Amino acid sequence: MPDAVRLLTAWAEDAARFADVLALQDPSWGARHHPFAGGRLVLCGTGMYVNRALAAGITAPIRPADIEVADQWCRDVGVPLAVDVTRLTTGASRRALEAAGIRPEPSSATAFTWPVGAALPDAPDDIVIRSVSAAALGEWQAASAAGWGHETADARRVSDAFVRAAREVDGDGMVLALDAADGRTLGCASLTVNGGVATLGGMSTLPAERRRGVQAALVRHRLGVALAAGCDIIASSAVTGGASERNLGRLGFQPLLQVTTWRRGE
Repeated sequence: MPDAVRLLTAWAEDAARFADVLALQDPSWGARHHPFAGGRLVLCGTGMYVNRALAAGITAPIRPADIEVADQWCRDVGVPLAVDVTRLTTGASRRALEAAGIRPEPSSATAFTWPVGAALPDAPDDIVIRSVSAAALGEWQAASAAGWGHETADARRVSDAFVRAAREVDGDGMVLALDAADGRTLGCASLTVNGGVATLGGMSTLPAERRRGVQAALVRHRLGVALAAGCDIIASSAVTGGASERNLGRLGFQPLLQVTTWRRGE
């Protein structure tokens, strides 16, 4: 199976695992997932970060009948139908989405992979990385909220619920970056391992700690863990054209494909 297909399939499986955990931890979100055109339609609930079909329309076409059923699933959760589209998505699938009035959003994300066998990127030696236990998860939640600017009560509720579920999926892959001298928190990140595919995500740096190599330290640590686990695909993603995309490039990641979410108008 080509690396791009393996990666997108792993991301769909990871999102489905997350939805399962979220549904158990807090049923009020209404999280669920369904098979959809060879991928998964993952619906985590209104306001949650994942409410779309992943890896769909690649190994099987998206048909008008699929869209009709998926629309109902989305209405049940209270979100519009959305589908990730890449260069691997079949032409028939794109035409079916267009005919149903589902259109691409103006922004996109770029999926990157790190070339296994390359030298690990340099990182400052005054930053230490520590895995977060379930008991200390509040530290990760606070760092993530501060780094991403989740200041309102609603934004923090979503962020904290997401992190709780992610901890069950990622385990010791949830890490904090700490100042080696005084132990204060500088940033956080996650590592999701699915078979031979490792995904670096959830990375944020506290605003006051930026430009001191926090991201480099977090990336280097997670690359080492992924390599030790025998992963042959190590990936991450970032908004196309954004600062995180440039940072990944500087750290040795190479662009693999663009992912654009197509969404039905609300």
